[in-house]
Amino acid sequence: MAARKKPLPAPALLEWLMGGLGLLLVLAVLAIVAFEAVGPREPPRIEARLGEIRRSGSVWLAEIEVRNLGDETAAGVEIEGRVGDRTAGATLDYVPAHGRERVTLSFDVDPRGAVDLSVPGWSEP
Repeated sequence: MAARKKPLPAPALLEWLMGGLGLLLVLAVLAIVAFEAVGPREPPRIEARLGEIRRSGSVWLAEIEVRNLGDETAAGVEIEGRVGDRTAGATLDYVPAHGRERVTLSFDVDPRGAVDLSVPGWSEP
């Protein structure tokens, strides 16, 4: 005599709800990734801002915060600071999109209130 197989019970409502929620999450993530891949991207927009200034021996060190407000990474970012006729410069390897980095410029005079910062250029990574 063969044993009678019982039919499997229908999936519970909670299983269907969790499956539907999982599907919605996967579709939302795929939509975001697709939008970021093909959507418009703003080029790097670099800003340099003067931070802390301190004396170290016979030189003044000016800490500069460099921010990239754009959607793309900038590489080889040049930072230049001028105090009167004196110029100091540094190059950052890269500043990521919407990221920030720090660089220190060295001057032989006190740069407080007189430093003029600029970002002459960068390249694409």
